[in-house]
Amino acid sequence: MSYEKEQAVTKFLYEFKMIARRRGVDFVPRQVFIETLTLLGITMRICYDELLSLSVEDYCQGPEDDRDRPGEVWVFGKRFEGKDIYIKLKLAKVGEETIAKCLSFHLAEFPLCFPLRPAKGGKKE
Repeated sequence: MSYEKEQAVTKFLYEFKMIARRRGVDFVPRQVFIETLTLLGITMRICYDELLSLSVEDYCQGPEDDRDRPGEVWVFGKRFEGKDIYIKLKLAKVGEETIAKCLSFHLAEFPLCFPLRPAKGGKKE
């Protein structure tokens, strides 16, 4: 994976976290999101804290065009309580304002790939 990709992920996470700290995160309240919070026994605040703790190594894929609305989505993964969590994030424009949006936060339905994580030998995968 290229240095440019790592820089792009770093930039996205920095912007996402800056906006999230300033105005919060807009969560899309899909049923699978609510079920995941219930299953893991976590609150929205814990979910928010997990988003703020994301790192470049948690990156899975993106940016990709959002299929439903203008903009790009980024996919990350996180291990929580022994389970892999699939996380899809977006910086969305609402009028003149940019908001931090969490489109997905649920148990991974397939194995996640982490191209910016160091492999066991110390090199990135």
